[in-house]
Amino acid sequence: MRTFSNREVESYYDQTEIHYRRFWKLDKIMSLHYGVWDASTKSLAQAMLNTNKVLMQRAGIGKEHRVLDAGCGVGGSSIYMAKHVGCRATGITLSKKQTVTAANYAAREGVGELVDFQQQDYTNTDFPAESFDIAWGLESTSTATSKPALFKEMHRVLKPGGKFAVGDFYKTRDYGIDYDADMQMMLNGWAIADIGTLEQFLKDGEAAGFKLVSIQDYTKDIKKSVNVMYYAYLAGGWYSRLYNFLNKNTRPFARDHYKTARAQYKAYKKGLWCYHHMVFEKK
Repeated sequence: MRTFSNREVESYYDQTEIHYRRFWKLDKIMSLHYGVWDASTKSLAQAMLNTNKVLMQRAGIGKEHRVLDAGCGVGGSSIYMAKHVGCRATGITLSKKQTVTAANYAAREGVGELVDFQQQDYTNTDFPAESFDIAWGLESTSTATSKPALFKEMHRVLKPGGKFAVGDFYKTRDYGIDYDADMQMMLNGWAIADIGTLEQFLKDGEAAGFKLVSIQDYTKDIKKSVNVMYYAYLAGGWYSRLYNFLNKNTRPFARDHYKTARAQYKAYKKGLWCYHHMVFEKK
């Protein structure tokens, strides 16, 4: 199984930020995650904001809380929480470039005094123990090569009774990453070495001293987001292939990124992955 160093993960996000800006409404939504659709959702932008909304409500985040956004990307979730409930949030990411983008977005949205962004590894932070009320991992926990190490660090930095809110994708059954070429392309193309089953993730959380207090299956509710990404592939895949042909020195993540849009769609259609939100509580 291929693994990815912190530097490689940082390089992935640095190389592909322009793709998210062009095809995933990054400057508007400030997020890289899937959108949860409901009966009132009219657009991808609304769906992506809805993802933040439903997980924030599930975790019961309020103005009084200090939140650690573990794997914050370009800061969209931190900014959303600060704008809607007025909490303080610290976002951490492996990408220095993302911290700059996130800070610029926060200033633009008028919440620069409530949020800050740092380049840190969420499995080994420099925060004092029991620094946060809530930890937040929205489609970032999948990147952790060691889920037990992630849970251990989140347990350390949370106050007693603190919550860890997670939204991510998981294998629907236990199989090797090389079992399916589409699943492998989806994950490795996003600088993710592998993911486990939902059951294993829950076991890792329990072993680290957390209890599960809430869980919701949103696999069907993100289907339209999966489709939107696939449509972007159909519309722009030819351009990516032409660009790569004309630019032989395109770096690997940027070169192959368009393939992940097709791969995630095919793997979803084959029922190889599911999508859940859950909240853990520190025992």
